[in-house]
Amino acid sequence: MSQPGFEIVSNILELCKIVVQATMFIILWAAVFGIKKVKRDGIAAGVFLFINIGIWFLPCASWVRYAISAAIATGYSVIFHKKQIGKAVFTMLAFYNFHCLSFLIANSIYIKMTNVWMKSIDGLQAGYEQQVYHSMAAGLSVTFLFYTVLFVVMTAIFSRLVKGMGIMAWQDVIMLSVLNFVGSMIANIVNSLLIVKIDKGIFILFDEKPGLLWKVPVIAALIFTGETALVYFWRRYQVLLSERQKHFVEEQQVKAMKQRLEEAENFYGSIRKVRHEMKNHMANIKGLAETRQYGEIDGYVQRMDVSMQALEYKYTTGNAVTDVIINDKWHRAEKKGIQFEADFQYHGGIQVFDLGIILDNLLDNAIEACEKLECGKGFIRLVLKQKKQFLLLTVENSFDGTLFMQEESSLPYTTKQSTCPEIVMEHGIGLKNVYDMAERYYGGVKIKVKNDIFHVTVMLQQGEVKETENK
Repeated sequence: MSQPGFEIVSNILELCKIVVQATMFIILWAAVFGIKKVKRDGIAAGVFLFINIGIWFLPCASWVRYAISAAIATGYSVIFHKKQIGKAVFTMLAFYNFHCLSFLIANSIYIKMTNVWMKSIDGLQAGYEQQVYHSMAAGLSVTFLFYTVLFVVMTAIFSRLVKGMGIMAWQDVIMLSVLNFVGSMIANIVNSLLIVKIDKGIFILFDEKPGLLWKVPVIAALIFTGETALVYFWRRYQVLLSERQKHFVEEQQVKAMKQRLEEAENFYGSIRKVRHEMKNHMANIKGLAETRQYGEIDGYVQRMDVSMQALEYKYTTGNAVTDVIINDKWHRAEKKGIQFEADFQYHGGIQVFDLGIILDNLLDNAIEACEKLECGKGFIRLVLKQKKQFLLLTVENSFDGTLFMQEESSLPYTTKQSTCPEIVMEHGIGLKNVYDMAERYYGGVKIKVKNDIFHVTVMLQQGEVKETENK
């Protein structure tokens, strides 16, 4: 093989390597962020690949292509994946690390194979130069093959670990990216020391330190293993933290429901007490009338009216628990200057404890959203409808129009502060519990936002509860 032929092979392999790199980055990005809009993301992936190939034809260093690709990925994240810049940084560092580690291992194999082939070539033979170029071309081809296989394997393993990951805090990005940064730095240092010009000749690293020829690939493999293990245990920690947070919220909701049950019991106990004392009240009024103390009668009746008003409910729903919850939220909204309307008649079919949790979460969220508005501008509408075997619970409320949805769960972010400092509450954990409760009854939750009105509908199937969730 002649020198021009070797250069053609080298250029083709270099172009193929760029295609592999861009493809692996797209796969890794899709695993981390998910594919939300197939057409949009597909076009973006095609443009990204085309730009990488186009840059290769320009007379510029390879780092320029990496810098431009990073800028494109960051811009795409800012536009279409708000609040997830950290995930974009993590993805880019992971990609570059896998590229460096794959190249480091493949290059070590290339050098070993080239040394073996070069020793088998007789320098005195005719066509020695052609054999050298042929060996070098074969070595580059084998290197590209190993590089591609290693890169694909690393990306495939890592993609399974990071698939569906949620929002990453910057401290998590930094922690999980340490080994990515270390791996890429080590690879760059080793590559810069492979061949070094010195005053008296050339320093070749693997000739001077042949033991590094197998130690370097092992180090690269250990760095990748450490990174994947770190991400794996971080994901496990996130699951455990989520379960802990969910347990904490459920515990708080159980306490709240017990309090509502006690309030309902006290309320109806007060009613029974008033009914029991009514005979005495009537006797007192009769006695005052017989003695013609009409002024005293008027005062007595007014005092009775005040006592009776404390026992009045604006909304009677057909169940003591839902009576207490809805009227409690109504009183709270009224004090905040929030207009509250309810069309709610409960006739069973759903465990009242579960329905109470849903009401508590939705109405609390609605009140907190209205509290951010000027006094008198907030409103809440609660409606319960029955369609065949389904219950449709709808809550509609005004809000300030600021809302960001989580892409991975279709839940809105919340501005709630945790009531328990040692537990960092998840965004939207209250609505997440509503989703979980709806799934128990083979139902669902639908959220709509129009102008400055937030609309959520919960569908529940009466009498149907998933056994696995009910244990």
